[in-house]
Amino acid sequence: MPGRRWIILAALFAARAAIGFQFQSVGSAASLLMTDLGIGYAEIGMLLGAYLLPGVVVAFPAGLLGSRGGEKALGIAGLVLMAVSGLALNYSGDLAFALVARVVGGAGGVVVGLVATKMVADWFDAREIVLAMSVLQTSWPFGAMVALPIQTFIAQSFGWHAVMVSGVIFSVVALCAFAMIPRAPQLAQAEAAGRARLPRATLLPVMISGVIWGAMNLACVLFFSYAPPLMVAQGSSPTVAASLTSLAIWFTIIAIPAGGYLVHRSGRPITAIIACSLIAAAGLMLFVLDFHPTVACLVFGAAIGPMSGAVLSLPTKVLEPADRSVGFGLFYSCFYVLMAVGPIVAGSLQDVWGSPSAALVASAALLASMVPLVLLFLAVLKRHDAAQPAEAKLRAAS
Repeated sequence: MPGRRWIILAALFAARAAIGFQFQSVGSAASLLMTDLGIGYAEIGMLLGAYLLPGVVVAFPAGLLGSRGGEKALGIAGLVLMAVSGLALNYSGDLAFALVARVVGGAGGVVVGLVATKMVADWFDAREIVLAMSVLQTSWPFGAMVALPIQTFIAQSFGWHAVMVSGVIFSVVALCAFAMIPRAPQLAQAEAAGRARLPRATLLPVMISGVIWGAMNLACVLFFSYAPPLMVAQGSSPTVAASLTSLAIWFTIIAIPAGGYLVHRSGRPITAIIACSLIAAAGLMLFVLDFHPTVACLVFGAAIGPMSGAVLSLPTKVLEPADRSVGFGLFYSCFYVLMAVGPIVAGSLQDVWGSPSAALVASAALLASMVPLVLLFLAVLKRHDAAQPAEAKLRAAS
């Protein structure tokens, strides 16, 4: 059934959206958590960061486990960890317990995100992979943005405990949908050949693509974090600054699938990454210079869209089906390292410069750095493709 893969994509979308929904739960209930647990904003930041921290150490081992043919069971286990995390948060009485619960949920989220990306690569061929990855990429921010009004209402009506339970419900619903996903047909022969080690020629292009993915996402995080204070410093009211940033976020969410479709139709993902990264960097610099901030925000959001699915599809150019689980584990490890270190470096730059514009200039530099990284990926890809016949001969001889 040709349309089945799109139904499967919807189930994977729901699973990954559950990650964003649960991540947002602390932010939605921040004021109530601060009152009940006796914590401040620094501790709220710790709870937010604790959800992303496990990616640095969990992604690659999860890829190794998935390489043994058990990615579906691994995804279910990840969603179970997310549900357990929400239940534990519901019963949290102090910061330490809440931090442990968030780390558990974050570990589950890393596993689910990795498995979902790998399964999209299994179900969609080269003609549709950019569009499918673009749709998948919108799931995390979609879950977070949907969570904001829903969880705020729940918090005001029923308290923060109910907010945590809402994350459990979403995770369980996503688990039920995920459990119904069949195995990809082309994996029947590859299952027994799953490798726990990537071929040497594949390591570098996968790592480069992971750094590219991290650079793009870190640039977005820095923009959404530091754009409002910069606008306030430039004379805007906090309400206007927050509204304009929110508009840019929604515009980006819409632009990701729309841009993915355009890249899918053009069939030129590398060109899209290069052009859009430069346009997005230029939009950020115009924003820093206070040149029509609204237009600059919309340019940034529109340029990010076509890149997302194109960057996520890069590893599929070098990963064989048997290598995808380990390959995406390495890909996400590079991504999470950059996401963990990047905000600290950006914050230090802001302290040195004494202005939030420092982080946004760094964001523009990250986007511009994607151009040489993509060119390096192309050069390594050519070397990889040239090495394939030689490796095939060696396997045949052995």
